[in-house]
Amino acid sequence: MSNMNIEKCPYCQSTNIGIGYQLGGGQVFADIFAYHSSADCANVEHILCKDCGSIIHSRVVKTDMFHQYSTARQEELREYIERNGIILCNENNELPSLVKLGYNMENIISLIEQKQVFYCKAYKKRSTYLSVKAYQLLSRCKPQKPLIEQAKLIYKAMSKTDVADKDELRVSMGMDKKEFDKAFDFLLENLYITAIAGRRLNPNWYSYLYCTAERWKQGVEGLHFQGDSKAALWKVVKNNMSEDKFIKFIK
Repeated sequence: MSNMNIEKCPYCQSTNIGIGYQLGGGQVFADIFAYHSSADCANVEHILCKDCGSIIHSRVVKTDMFHQYSTARQEELREYIERNGIILCNENNELPSLVKLGYNMENIISLIEQKQVFYCKAYKKRSTYLSVKAYQLLSRCKPQKPLIEQAKLIYKAMSKTDVADKDELRVSMGMDKKEFDKAFDFLLENLYITAIAGRRLNPNWYSYLYCTAERWKQGVEGLHFQGDSKAALWKVVKNNMSEDKFIKFIK
């Protein structure tokens, strides 16, 4: 607990301060049903007074595994994306990313499941999150490439279901993994499909569950627009994107 500056006991005023760890049955678990496993639990660390025995401060040593309690972080992220239109998943030198801004997959998955963001690979084939407004405008000013044959088969299969797991879909279609992945990415790059939910794989990562963009749009408000969509989109994203990158983005 090196970031804590506790030098005196607030109860007896002693400066004889110690540190200890609560192990075994005193661990904190991320799941109420995980008491039988150590996979999703963390030890508790205490700063204590060695004279009077008072516990001055406690914390869990590892925090990544725990589920979000409030919606404050998601709301911060939603507001950021709405202001700036676009954010990438992984850290890079071109645009803000979840990692660089201090958010995680749990935060973005929550927004995806609420249809507050549109997931795609429209920016240089990278995992990209768009605000509803940015998606609305981009879908109007970016030419959508015609479906290639393998992508057409995947899109047809996805049109028959509300939610699709990528791996399960590939197996059911009997397609070669390399060909399937290429076609699937084509659909994401050209806004044919998007993520609709997430499946938790570990404390830090999720896999996406997908649907067609047409199905995603059902029940989403604010998708109607009249005017110059290109100019409107530039106004949304210009704080984080240069004009030359914007021109390439909408091609």
